[in-house]
Amino acid sequence: MHLFQGAILTVIWVSTLAAEIVNIPLSTTSDHEENLRRLARHRRSSKSAPVPAVLKLKIFKDAQVYGPITIGTPGQVFNVVFDTGSSDLWVPSIHCRFWRNGACRNHNSYDRESSRTYKSVGEYFNVTYQAGDVFGHLGKDSVTVAGIRIENQTFGEVIYEADIFATTLPDGILGLGVSTLASSRQPTVFENMVSNGMLPAPVFSFYLSRSESAAVGSMLTLGGTIPELYKGNITFVHVTVPKFWEIRMDSVELAGGRGTFCQGGCDAIVDSGTTLIVGPMRDTNKLNKKLGGSRVLGIPGLYILNCFSVPFLPDVDFIINGNRLTLTSAEYTIKVTTKFILPFSEYHLNPFIPV
Repeated sequence: MHLFQGAILTVIWVSTLAAEIVNIPLSTTSDHEENLRRLARHRRSSKSAPVPAVLKLKIFKDAQVYGPITIGTPGQVFNVVFDTGSSDLWVPSIHCRFWRNGACRNHNSYDRESSRTYKSVGEYFNVTYQAGDVFGHLGKDSVTVAGIRIENQTFGEVIYEADIFATTLPDGILGLGVSTLASSRQPTVFENMVSNGMLPAPVFSFYLSRSESAAVGSMLTLGGTIPELYKGNITFVHVTVPKFWEIRMDSVELAGGRGTFCQGGCDAIVDSGTTLIVGPMRDTNKLNKKLGGSRVLGIPGLYILNCFSVPFLPDVDFIINGNRLTLTSAEYTIKVTTKFILPFSEYHLNPFIPV
């Protein structure tokens, strides 16, 4: 089963609920108008929960996949990263600009005074990512994702962002982890969808496409999977840590017996918000050298290749629960001008972060 040709599936084991599957496209597609017509026909014939509009979204520099949500009444629109590696929902507050924070000024900001449904929580929150911190106030308001409206959703109004966020196009992050990881310890957007019976099953899945011109763009499916969009069978794996979507991985192998890493098994986190495939230094350095990568001076753990070598690189297999998930060289390399970046980057902790 090819990793980028398959669906990435996360399951929370709770009771199944009767509703509809909701698809959120996460890239530009050529058939946007047909999607809208199909949605209109579905709305006229549907007698159950409301279905969302089909949204035309974007991929940023082959690195970030994001989509729009609205917060408040009337809805204020924000582009957010749908991140399985965190559990908080946050967007910049309008007050962030008063701190003269450059990262906030580059993004849409939330104005609580403009929302009829806003409620103050009266607490601060702070989230630390590998790239930097965000800090702000907790509030509650209506949040709409793909036409599904959740009332009184706890979220963060950010008044400070680390400078690194100034270089990103999305305004904020919508965490798809579990609430035990959230700084607020309140139910996440997805958990509220499940508990309120808004989805047919407690499942979400990603389909990832690197090309904005592809007939089917990247999408997040809330409430199920789309079998036509992946090959092979879905692999089910136990979650070993009830905070991250952390699983046990058997090994990472280079095709043709050229090398085995994560020998004897290792922990891995399925993280849709991480651009690179992050792993322990001892493994990623060996892997990058086996692939012929050269270190980038001044950027620890980053390796590049000349473009002519990419077609000759071996596949990389992730063995999970006895199943071999394969990435070809065209799938795991990232083109930057005339060079290609290898995605295997070092991290000071042990878990592999493979998505």
